[in-house]
Amino acid sequence: MSNSLPAPPASDTTTGDLGRRSATEPFYGRLEGREGARLFGWALSVAAPDTPVPLLVSAGSASVTILPDRDSGALSRLLGRRVRCGFELDLAQLFPGLDPLRTAVGVRIAATGHLLENGLSVPAAPRAVVANLDSVDGPRIVGWAVNTEDEREAVEVDILVDDRIVAGAVANQQRRDLLSRFTTCDHGFELLLSVRSGRVLEVRDRRDGAVLCGPVPIALHADETGPDDRLAERLDEVSRILQDLRDEVPRRRAAAARSVADYAAYFDEHYADTATRRPQLSARAAKLDRRPLFSVVMPVCDPPLWMLAEAIESVRAQAYGHWELCIADDASRDDAVRLLIRQEAARDPRIRAVFSAARGGVSANTNRALSLALGDHVAFLDHDDRLAPDALLVMAEELARAPVPVLYSDEDRIAPDGRHVAPAFKPDFDPELLSSLNYVCHLLVAERRLVLEVGGLREGYEGVQDHDLVLRLLERVGAAGIRHVPRVLYHGRINPASLSGSGDPAVLLDGIERVVGEHHRRTGSRAAVTADRETHARSGGLFCARIRHPLPTPAPKVSIIVPTKDAAELVRDCVSSLLAKTGYPDYEIILVDHDSADPRSRPVFDNLARDPRVRVAAFHGPFNWAAINNAAVGACRGDALCFLNNDVVAIHPDWLAEMVSLLARPGVGAVGAKLLYPNGTVQHAGVILGAEGAAGHAFVGLGADEPGHLGQAVLPRTVSAVTGACLLTSRAAFEAVGGFDMVNLPVAYADVDYCLKLQGAGLRVLWTPHARLYHLETQTRGTDDTPEKMERLAGEARHLRARWGERLLNDPFYNPHFERLGPSHRRLCPPPGPEPRT
Repeated sequence: MSNSLPAPPASDTTTGDLGRRSATEPFYGRLEGREGARLFGWALSVAAPDTPVPLLVSAGSASVTILPDRDSGALSRLLGRRVRCGFELDLAQLFPGLDPLRTAVGVRIAATGHLLENGLSVPAAPRAVVANLDSVDGPRIVGWAVNTEDEREAVEVDILVDDRIVAGAVANQQRRDLLSRFTTCDHGFELLLSVRSGRVLEVRDRRDGAVLCGPVPIALHADETGPDDRLAERLDEVSRILQDLRDEVPRRRAAAARSVADYAAYFDEHYADTATRRPQLSARAAKLDRRPLFSVVMPVCDPPLWMLAEAIESVRAQAYGHWELCIADDASRDDAVRLLIRQEAARDPRIRAVFSAARGGVSANTNRALSLALGDHVAFLDHDDRLAPDALLVMAEELARAPVPVLYSDEDRIAPDGRHVAPAFKPDFDPELLSSLNYVCHLLVAERRLVLEVGGLREGYEGVQDHDLVLRLLERVGAAGIRHVPRVLYHGRINPASLSGSGDPAVLLDGIERVVGEHHRRTGSRAAVTADRETHARSGGLFCARIRHPLPTPAPKVSIIVPTKDAAELVRDCVSSLLAKTGYPDYEIILVDHDSADPRSRPVFDNLARDPRVRVAAFHGPFNWAAINNAAVGACRGDALCFLNNDVVAIHPDWLAEMVSLLARPGVGAVGAKLLYPNGTVQHAGVILGAEGAAGHAFVGLGADEPGHLGQAVLPRTVSAVTGACLLTSRAAFEAVGGFDMVNLPVAYADVDYCLKLQGAGLRVLWTPHARLYHLETQTRGTDDTPEKMERLAGEARHLRARWGERLLNDPFYNPHFERLGPSHRRLCPPPGPEPRT
C-alpha cells in the first residue's frame, strides 16, 4: 500500500537509495555494523553476484578503493546461500592519523557513487549557544539561551552560585521578544533560587560546561533573625522546598525529553530490538488467552532482493507467532524474486504465495494476496518495509482488551543510511483529518470479512488505494470502529522506486480528489472537494484535499461578541477589520463596554455603532471573562455566537463563512480559527489538553504556512478545545451546556471547560486553518505575571484538573509520545505501554 504521509526532506542527491533498480545501477549494498574504527558490510552486483564490487571508502577528503571478497554473513543468512560479497575494514589502517570518530566517513559503490545503506557517518552537528541574563532580582533569575546552529534544541543550563550548581533549567519558555533576533521564540527560562547566600552567579551550558553568562555579582544574604522568628523562618524554608519540588518535577521531565529531530536516538533507546526486550515480548505473548490469526498481506513487484528478504524476515521474527504471510508476486522481472519467495514458502508453512503471469497493478495484486488469507484479521505490509518485532503482539493485545474492526498504529521511516527517521505520531481517529489526508497509513489491521465486504482494494486507484480503502472502511464501521494504537509498529523504507516515492504529484493529487470526493458523495455530503494544490505547494509537498462545505440556506445570523475595557485604538482596529473583511451575509457585532474609564473610549465606541451592524452593550463589575460573555449572549439576536477578543483582526473576507459552514454540519458544537501573531507565526492552532499542566495552544511560533506534524497545522481537524479568543458555537449548544463557568473559571480555561462540556454532550469541536485572523494576545488584560495573577491562574488550573480528571491528562488528538511540557509536537517523552520501561 502506498504511503500518503508527507515524505521527509530529500537528502544530498549524490546519496542514492541502493534499493533503486535500473540498468545503470544494478547494485545493492549495506553497512551492517561498526565497532570503533572497524566497519562490516556487503555489496552485491545483481548482474554478476560472484564478482567483487569495488567500493570507494572516504574519510574527510581522503579516499581509497577496496574489493569485498568475504562471506557476506547477514546477506547469506537472509538468502539461504553463501554469497562472497562482504567486507571488513579498519579505518585506522586505511587512513593513518585521522580520527574516524570525528571525521565524516562514507562507503559508496565506486562505479555509481551511491552510498551503501547505513554507509554515511557524520560527526555531531556544531553548536553555537548564545545566552543572556535579563534580570537577577534577588533569588529570581530570568534569561534565555539559544543554539544558533539548531534552534530546535531546547538548551539545558545549570545555574552556579559561588561555583556550585544550585539549580538547572530548560530554556523552552515562550519569549516573543526573541523573534526579533531568531526564527523561533521558545528559548526563555525563569527560576527562583533556593540558596540563601552567595556573591557570584554563572550560567553554564549543561552539555559541555561552557560558561554562557557571568560571572555576575549578586547579593544573596541570609536573613538575621531572632529566636522569635525561627518558626516563621522554618515554615518559609519548607514552603521554598515544596516550591522547588514543584518546579523541579517538570524541569526534570522536560530535560529528559528528546527532540523530534533526535528521533534516531529516541528509537534506539525505546524501540530497538534488543536481547533483553525479546524475552519480555515472549512473556507477554504467552499471557494472551485469545489468539487471533493475522493474515499479513504482501503484494510484491520487483523489489530489491535483500529488502524483500528483510520484509519477510520481519514477519518471521514476530514475537506473536499466530500469523500467516500471504504473498502475491505481480510478474516480477527478476527470477531471483520468485525464487526467494518459493524458498521462504518452503521453509515455513505459514508462508503462502501466488504468482501472476501478467502485471496487474498494486490493487489487483493486493487482492490476489488477500484471496490467500484465512485469518481473522488482515495486516498490510509493503514488499520493502518492515514490521516491528511486537507489531502483531500489540495488535493482539489491543483486540483482547476491547475488540474493534479496524486498528492502525504509529510508524516511522528507514532512511537510506539505515537510521529510523520521520516518525508519524498520529492522533486518535479523526474523520475530519482523514478527509484531507491519509494519515492512517501503516500499520493498518482490519477484520478480513470487513475488507472483503467493502470489495478489497479498487483497481484504477493506484497511489491512493489505501486512502480509498480506509474511507470505505469508515463508511462501514463508523468512527468508533477505528482505533489508534500509539506505538511505532511499522517501519516504511524510503525507497524512490516505490509508487509513493516516484508517483507523479499531479496524478496523486487528482487521485486524492477523486477518492475523497466519492466518499463525500457516498455519505450524502454536499461538500465540494478539490485537490489542495495550494497547500501542497506552500507546505513543501503535502498531498491533501480541500473540502468546502456549503452554508445553510438561509445562512444563520451570527452575533460576534467583542468585550473591551477602554483600548479604543485596539477596538477600532478590531471592529473596523470585521466590518471591512467579513463577507458573511448576516452578522451583528455586540461591543461589550466593561466599565471603560478612558474619555477617548466612548467617542470611538459611538462612532463604530453608527454602522447598523454594531451595537454597544454595557457590563459592570470586576473583570470576569466568562460572566461578561455569558451576559452578552442575552443581548444577541443571532442563532450562532462568535466570541472574539478585542485584539483580533480579520485578514480574509471568508473567515466567518468558513467557520459557519463547519458549525452547520451534524454533530459539531464549536469551531475555532487559526490565529497568527502580527509577525505571521502561529498563536493558536487548537488547544492541547494537559499542556503546561492544564491546557496550551498547539504549534505556537510555527510559520503561517508550515505544515506541522502530519500537516495538522494546515489541515482542518478535530481538537479537544479551541481558544475563546475566536470561538464560534450555536446558541442552542451554548444554552444546553450552561455557557461558560463564571464561578470557578472567571478568567482562564472557561473556553476549554466549555469545549469539554460540548463533547460530554456528544458534540465535536473542530479547528480550521482556512479561517485566519491576527491575534495580538493579552494586549489589554496583560499577562499573568504578578504573584496574585499567577495564584489565580494556578487555582483555575487546579479546578479544571479536578473537574475533568483523566480526560485532561489524555488528549486523544495529541499523541502520547509528545511531551506536554514545552512547545507542542517538538519533544518526545518515553512511549506509552503496553510494557513497563526497563
